[in-house]
Amino acid sequence: MKCLPVAAAALLLAACGGKSMIEADATRMVAASPDSPWLTVENKGATVITVKGLDAKALVQVSPDVVGVIQAQLRTTLQPKYFTDLIIGCRNVDVAVVATPQADVPGTAIDLQADCRIVARGKIVAKSYRVSQALPLNAAQPRFDTQVPALLQAAAKDLANQLWTDVVATGVQR
Repeated sequence: MKCLPVAAAALLLAACGGKSMIEADATRMVAASPDSPWLTVENKGATVITVKGLDAKALVQVSPDVVGVIQAQLRTTLQPKYFTDLIIGCRNVDVAVVATPQADVPGTAIDLQADCRIVARGKIVAKSYRVSQALPLNAAQPRFDTQVPALLQAAAKDLANQLWTDVVATGVQR
């Protein structure tokens, strides 16, 4: 019974180690998001996320790019709430993903940080945001190709909700 966590970890590493890069395609998610020129997320270009917490790192290549996925989810969540003279810009985006295959409940977690500035009809809010999300992990058959985009989407949705709370806190009416 003591060997079960070790065997599960070995299977996890074997599944990740077969490829040097795990591809996570999020192009449909990005293409389906609305065009929102009033909402920008800078630091585009990063496409690889390193999943830590494993004996050997798993590299997940997100396409089109990490920040593009985050921006697409922010646009999808916030576009229906948009009002005239609202501008939201985020930068200094940092994403960390950690897998815990040997925990009592194996999981994968994401930590997303960003500095955002909201201008709502002249009222300004500038703040650092930090959100975390987690999903269960099948240690025998990890699916980082689907888990990483799902974690990015969930974390961005949480960020969008926090941003909207701060928009509402400005007191500006829609």
